[in-house]
Amino acid sequence: MSGGGGSSAPAQPTTTTVQQQTLPPYAEPYVKRAMRRAETESLQPYTPYGGQRLGYFSPDEIQSQAMTRGYAGAGTPQQFTQAGERFSGIGGYSPMGYEQNLDRFMSPYQQNVIDVEKREARRQSDIMSNRVADLATQSGGLGGYREAIMQAERQRNLGTQLGDIQTRGSQRAFESAQQQLERERAAQQGAYDVSSRYGLMAGEAQMGLGQARQADAMQRIQALQGVGMQQRAMRQAGLDMGYEDFQRQRRYPQEQLGFYSSLIRGMPMPQSQTTSTYQRQPGLFQTMAGLGLGSLGLMKGMGS
Repeated sequence: MSGGGGSSAPAQPTTTTVQQQTLPPYAEPYVKRAMRRAETESLQPYTPYGGQRLGYFSPDEIQSQAMTRGYAGAGTPQQFTQAGERFSGIGGYSPMGYEQNLDRFMSPYQQNVIDVEKREARRQSDIMSNRVADLATQSGGLGGYREAIMQAERQRNLGTQLGDIQTRGSQRAFESAQQQLERERAAQQGAYDVSSRYGLMAGEAQMGLGQARQADAMQRIQALQGVGMQQRAMRQAGLDMGYEDFQRQRRYPQEQLGFYSSLIRGMPMPQSQTTSTYQRQPGLFQTMAGLGLGSLGLMKGMGS
């Protein structure tokens, strides 16, 4: 049989090799248990924390807050109000009217003194009048005219003298009254100054007392608040510890599984390798074709 021009089919492999790696028999149970535990942990539902996380205000803190609120709502301390009243009562000094009050200091005996001086002046004038009359008598006919002139002059001088006595007496009374008034005004001014200083000092003292009471109240409130904050901090620390314990309890199986897995990974586990080779069996057509070609060749040999 002559060869044709067609190309032959590529050669097909006749064998297949499969390699398998297996764990050592002593390690296989541990690995399987670790896988089962890992699957079980992965299927666990989420467990929320049922405890309290945040510590509320302590009773002392609540009381300090109520005290602060009450103190703020109480308004201005009474000492500040009293000090303000004292300050508002301190005004400028207003002395009594000079003309309206000067008569109070006029001595009722001053006019008596003036009257005594006037009587003495009249007495002296009367003496002078007698002398003039005596001189007129001695002068004879001309004495009457001269006497009239001298008596008129005497009367005029007496009037002037009486006026001067009254004026000087009144002036002395006025000056004395004025001095007395000035002394009283000075005394009033001094008393006012003392009263003003006392009022200022008293007002400042009341303001200082109010500020001291405010500071004392705030210090006591802050001290009470500090105690309450310490109590709450201690309670919050306990709550935090409880939450951390809950987290550790949730992580504990996983940590144990991780520890277990690390032990398995650290075990010496030489893996065995198995190689299997499979022979490919010819198909029915290939078998029949082979048989036909063999018969053909046999026949050709027999005919030769």
